[in-house]
Amino acid sequence: QGHHAVISEDSIPIDPYSYPQLLLLPSTISFDDGLPRLNYVIRAIHEKINPDFAFFVNDHTYVIPEHLCKYLEHRHSSEDMYEGHAMKNEDDVFNSGA
Repeated sequence: QGHHAVISEDSIPIDPYSYPQLLLLPSTISFDDGLPRLNYVIRAIHEKINPDFAFFVNDHTYVIPEHLCKYLEHRHSSEDMYEGHAMKNEDDVFNSGA
């Protein structure tokens, strides 16, 4: 059985660069709280791990971590980078894997 590094309000993983990682959300954030949930996730990752890069995907996207690391090898975290297709509605700009 696999082991996930767990990140929560009370803990950070011993090795912040291990994967996969599981972020536990506070009980005050529900499944239906889309943008607040995303905001919490981005802030928590930045505050607890502060990675050079963060790659967020939905639950039906498959990523080989070694390939992603190779892709990012010559990129610089100090330079803005956005991969994907931005979508928008009347209020927000967002990315969707659907």
